[in-house]
Amino acid sequence: MKVEIVSIGTELLVSDILDTNSAFVSRSLREVKVDLTCKVTVGDDPDMIADAFRTALRRADVVISTGGLGTGRDDYTRQAVTAVTGRELLPDPPGIAGARLLGDASVRMGGLLMEEEAGVLICLPGNRREMSFLLDTEVLPYLRQQIHSETKNGWALLRSVGLMESSLKQDLADLATDSQHRVTFDSFAGQTNIRLWVQANSDEEVQNELHRMTNVVRERLGDHIYGAEADRLEEVVLNALIQNGVKLSLLECYTNQIIADTLNRLPGSKKVINAMSWQTWYEAADKLHLEAVTQSNLTQWSRAAAEKLVELSGDMLGLVVYSHMTQGGVQILVTLASPNGASVTQRSFGGHPDNIDQWALTLGLSHLRRWLLVHY
Repeated sequence: MKVEIVSIGTELLVSDILDTNSAFVSRSLREVKVDLTCKVTVGDDPDMIADAFRTALRRADVVISTGGLGTGRDDYTRQAVTAVTGRELLPDPPGIAGARLLGDASVRMGGLLMEEEAGVLICLPGNRREMSFLLDTEVLPYLRQQIHSETKNGWALLRSVGLMESSLKQDLADLATDSQHRVTFDSFAGQTNIRLWVQANSDEEVQNELHRMTNVVRERLGDHIYGAEADRLEEVVLNALIQNGVKLSLLECYTNQIIADTLNRLPGSKKVINAMSWQTWYEAADKLHLEAVTQSNLTQWSRAAAEKLVELSGDMLGLVVYSHMTQGGVQILVTLASPNGASVTQRSFGGHPDNIDQWALTLGLSHLRRWLLVHY
């Protein structure tokens, strides 16, 4: 099977933004033993994207694109797909007649899969987090089903948080000592996916060996493993809140409310999440009757804000996530107030502040999950 990758986005052509999506896709394709024919980058122009798709479908059996999916006139990829396939645009998901929706229709950043006579066209969002999730949970399983081999093989995916990829490689190196076993990693914003691959003579042998490897990883990494396969950190945390009847007041400053937006898309979130609409410290200070934030009092201010959320709302927990620009880069401060007191996590990031909001999401959710694991 031949596969070609098309990266869509003018910013990839004219700026210093690295195309990490195509690198992730190409690494992942090694797990299914396909031939990667070419990587192409094209700007946000429907005609150019359509031409890239036509050319790619002449060279490859499967074309995987990332980026260009949007709404209305900004939905360059769907415009290009209709030009190439002759399919009709639709107002509702998946947005193209006869296409298979990848992901949840309620999530804005879903993907598309279309089986054409010329080949298979798979369109993934440019958002790194959503793209990698759909690739792991839907695209790679689809490609594996299309490939037939006399030798049986299989894979398992575990999801971890709070460990560096370099440490994981060292801790799990002994699990891949021959060509029949493989362990690969993908890290993004504090979370690392661990892929376990096994080749054997029968399906039963494959499943037994995957079961053994999975148990070893879970034993070694403990509660740093938060899920497997299609599990998502936000779903794991929200389910824990709901199951234990724990209500949370949430305040985010300068994170673009990424935690609230992510949780609010999930069913049941309104029952346990009370998200504040304020996004700046001065809005929060006014509502909570707190002093102004200064360079020296941010930690104390965040703790006072978290405790005030609990006091005013009556909720069990108050979570404050504050993204703060400093001379050395960006600092994310996570403060959780509970009946047991206040706990704090902070991390600093130097260099260009890309993906800082995604780090805020991971740090906030993992800190909350850690508290829930300790107390329930």
